[in-house]
Amino acid sequence: MTDLQSVRPKHSRSTSITTITKTTSHQRKPSFHQQPPSPHQNQFPELKRHNSRQPSFTISNNSSNNTRHYISGLFKFYQFLFQRSKTFLNPSGPLLPQAKHVSTTATSTTAFGGPAKSTFSTKLFNSRLLRFVALFYVIFSLILSLNHTWHYFMSSKSRRNSPLQSDMAYEETSKNDWIPQRPYRPDDPYSFLNDITHGLKMHKMFSKSYYEAAKDIIPFWQKASNVPENDEVTAITTFTPDSWREFTRLLRYWEGPVSAIVHVNVEKTSEILLEQIQSEYAAGKSELFKNVDLHLVRVPGTRLNVLFSRNAQRNLARIFAKTDYVMDLPPGAIPATDLRRTLESNKESIDKLLQAGDMLALPTFRFKSSEATRLDVPNDKSQLIFKMSEDKMVLDDKHWRENEGPTDLERWMDAETIYAVEKYEFHYEPIVIQSKTVQPWCSERFIDNRAACILSSYLDGNEIWIMPDDFVVQMPQYSQNEASDFDRVVENRMYAKFYWEQCVHRARQLYSLGLWNTSKSQHIRDQCSRVIQNWGKGIIGKPE
Repeated sequence: MTDLQSVRPKHSRSTSITTITKTTSHQRKPSFHQQPPSPHQNQFPELKRHNSRQPSFTISNNSSNNTRHYISGLFKFYQFLFQRSKTFLNPSGPLLPQAKHVSTTATSTTAFGGPAKSTFSTKLFNSRLLRFVALFYVIFSLILSLNHTWHYFMSSKSRRNSPLQSDMAYEETSKNDWIPQRPYRPDDPYSFLNDITHGLKMHKMFSKSYYEAAKDIIPFWQKASNVPENDEVTAITTFTPDSWREFTRLLRYWEGPVSAIVHVNVEKTSEILLEQIQSEYAAGKSELFKNVDLHLVRVPGTRLNVLFSRNAQRNLARIFAKTDYVMDLPPGAIPATDLRRTLESNKESIDKLLQAGDMLALPTFRFKSSEATRLDVPNDKSQLIFKMSEDKMVLDDKHWRENEGPTDLERWMDAETIYAVEKYEFHYEPIVIQSKTVQPWCSERFIDNRAACILSSYLDGNEIWIMPDDFVVQMPQYSQNEASDFDRVVENRMYAKFYWEQCVHRARQLYSLGLWNTSKSQHIRDQCSRVIQNWGKGIIGKPE
């Protein structure tokens, strides 16, 4: 037995196995093998140390504690940011020590703890310079965003709601101090602008027109003998020498000022027709033309074309109108009622609407029969309704079917006061009375598109008010000088793009003027919400 006990077991070099019970081993023992505590342990009760700084028995200043706590929090936050930045700029190396000594050509995989072959993307990501640039960009962007946010909230509310207040004050001050004087050679008796040729001036005014057509424009070819008042309404229209009789018929219904364009075809119209018009104008019928200004335009071609479009002619007649308000009458249309009396009796309210940018629309009606004459034209609303009941006349909203359109015939027949158009559509082109200076000008890229003139004004937030008792009649048998079918197709496609363009352009204008969050933007929100969102505005909603 003694010999057997003296034999030492094999592989007894492990230091974790011991037979001494009092020796503490480094091997972790499970909790259920722990011995019960000695009876001598915990024989004295645990005593709490007396702390003379207990907050319940001391009187301290709450503000100082809050400040100290706030400063301590900022310091900890700063330490956290500094530590994170330091860690970001100094990426950690390999976790395994042996990985540092392995050659880069090792082919062992990382699944078993072997080193991974470093790639270019890994080196680039661990580059300290790249991380520094990224950290600098993030900090700079954060500071810039905080700066813009601070200035936005600290700016006064009155300045955001009235961005034009300072500009108006500057304009009011400049009115009192400004002296009309040329900035160059003020002592010269004439301006160098006088040396510019007439054709160059007209071509500059109508930049989309043909120069040869613009240089032949003769403003005030025949001039009216009467000078109208500024608050009157000037009828602007266009006619050809062949439609001279239809133009004189208009003058019998409208006795107010007229600014008309005489559209002359250079290749077709002879000078004899112009001499006849000139002689009749200056002859015994001068009483009929005492308020009429004629402007001569010579254009090549037998039809309306882009050389000098009808929209450009509208702008030309509007420029040379002598009153503050204008009414665009298409060829062959006549105001059937006593419109001037209506305007005179409601002068103050109408002036207020027109100066604010709104428009007064006149419903247009036409005969169903082509044999109607001037004697069949109704003179008031009751006669018109009677003829409509006999199926002789219909409402003529262009691009809509008979008795349909944004004018809303049923509402107009019962209306006793003006009402705003509620179902506007961008092809709507009524005859309107508007301000000469406030309204946008007609786009001259179109040969003949009156809807483009009204669209720009409507998107600016101006209302279209339908007059309840007055209307216009489009007469039949009028020899119109229309555009070709090809030009019509091109114009229709251009107008669809023009609609998108105006939506974005007018939205940017309202936003720049500080009017986007006002009721002025309601029309463009209703008409252009999809267009503006697709083009990058993305702030469509109800105005404040």
